[in-house]
Amino acid sequence: MSSLHHPIRRRAGRAVLAGAMAIAIGAAAAGCGGGSSSNSGSGGTPATAQDDSTLIVAQPEDLQNLDPTLSSGDQVTQEMLTNVYDWLVDYKVADADGKPVGDANQFVPAIAQSMTWNKSHTVLTFKLRKGLKFLNGNPLDAQAVKDTYDRVFNQKGVTASLISMAAVKDKNAVTVKGDDTVQFHLDKANNLLLGNMAQFGNSILDPKLIAQHKTASDPFAHDWLSTNVGGGAQGPYQLQSWTSGSQWVLTANPSYRGPQPKIQKIIFKVIPDPSTRYQLLQSGAVDIAFGLPLKDIQKAKQNADIQIVNEPSRNVVFLGMNSKTKPFDNVKVRQAINYAVPYKTIIDKVLLGYGQQMTSPIPLGTPTHTDKFNTYTTDLNKAKALLAQAGFPKGFSTTLQVASGNDQGKQTAIWVQQSLKQIGVKVTINQLPGATYNSRLQKHQLGFFFFNNWISINNDPFYHLYWLFDSDCCNYTNYDNAQVKSLIDKDLLSDDEATRDADSVKIQQMIMNDAPWSFLYQPNYVVAMRSNVKGYTYFPADTFTRYRYLYKSGKG
Repeated sequence: MSSLHHPIRRRAGRAVLAGAMAIAIGAAAAGCGGGSSSNSGSGGTPATAQDDSTLIVAQPEDLQNLDPTLSSGDQVTQEMLTNVYDWLVDYKVADADGKPVGDANQFVPAIAQSMTWNKSHTVLTFKLRKGLKFLNGNPLDAQAVKDTYDRVFNQKGVTASLISMAAVKDKNAVTVKGDDTVQFHLDKANNLLLGNMAQFGNSILDPKLIAQHKTASDPFAHDWLSTNVGGGAQGPYQLQSWTSGSQWVLTANPSYRGPQPKIQKIIFKVIPDPSTRYQLLQSGAVDIAFGLPLKDIQKAKQNADIQIVNEPSRNVVFLGMNSKTKPFDNVKVRQAINYAVPYKTIIDKVLLGYGQQMTSPIPLGTPTHTDKFNTYTTDLNKAKALLAQAGFPKGFSTTLQVASGNDQGKQTAIWVQQSLKQIGVKVTINQLPGATYNSRLQKHQLGFFFFNNWISINNDPFYHLYWLFDSDCCNYTNYDNAQVKSLIDKDLLSDDEATRDADSVKIQQMIMNDAPWSFLYQPNYVVAMRSNVKGYTYFPADTFTRYRYLYKSGKG
């Protein structure tokens, strides 16, 4: 599983000090002041959002754990890591209706110059580009790649799980053939490996730099890497400075393997209050504002100086119903809930149209998705009839768990509460602190719950089905259908595409009938930026912004 799978995404904090608006604008105009940081470097010369070589970005949260192999589950940190590190394989940028998009199903060499399979599809050979170096001048060679994957497997973290999931079972399956060639040996031919490798957890690290910071109690230098990048950067940017709770600064990496980014400096300001972020964007004090409420996005659309990136996503949002918890152990109860949910109202009132109803456990945008088994439209009479058949003619009482601070979750829960009341189901909404919610979620202890923003980084239907309906990790509803499990286990590592596709359709039909979820919606990926920011390239696999594609043109 990838840490991308945790339900912690861009969320705005609630508290902000009086006068923060004026302070934030002043700070943005002054640029980065360096400040105290565990990272070397200073803020450099003053910059404003009107400087074409500098970008100022308002983020709702600060960075957390910077160790790519064991990074925390927040999008802000993972996006930063995606811009300062590089790995062997990346998504191909293709044209989609006149816009550049990082295709989640096409892969190209990145640090590698070439990648080739043997005839049996069990050995993948990477030949590295010539002359690669880390920012500090140390060579990025085959041994650095091997040492990185030794560390990955020795740490036994998320990235190790993803690589071994694709039949590269341990560090001995990664071998060096000379200074510039690395091979990955698979126990079984499959189609998962490239999709599992094209993300920040596979960042190639400088073994010499790591060696300097190892200790007896920290043999992987995790403590140092959790707050530092240092000279180990080899992506398009380097982390120049980080002042915890305030800002971090990226500057272009002069030794990057690809074209130099046009934006030379990016200043990220930590602005917890969403209304402040919106006002900074309006004034032109920042170029991009993440995590704006959709009501502010609607207002921003009227401003000619602001553009809205609005792209469909594969994020899935659902109401989970634990099949080991009464009354949700009854399939007719689960089906009744599905018929009672006011889907259109939620999309109109909560998402303000920025999304669409889920129509299958496999999201729209993933191969083999089909909506032909979706019968769940809002039908209160049918919901009542199913409840009666389940033995609840007068309904029942239940508690819907939502993580606190999740505004869309709370709004959705209120609409669900009102609709279910009409079929006799009395819903109490309980907002749990985020840590408590996540702890109980991971232990599969939530009975009826709102779950938002899972995205499978590998756009493979069986990767998606495995984690959410088979794995002990993330089958949060304890869904148990022996036939579904058997097909997932059979097809996960199969390279028989025709059989996989047919079985995926069968699984979708069974899951829709079993209704372990109420299939709510797929929210669009939405972000607001000044109209003079150009070159935005959407990557639906993870929705992270790759800043190397951006540039500024004219007055913002």
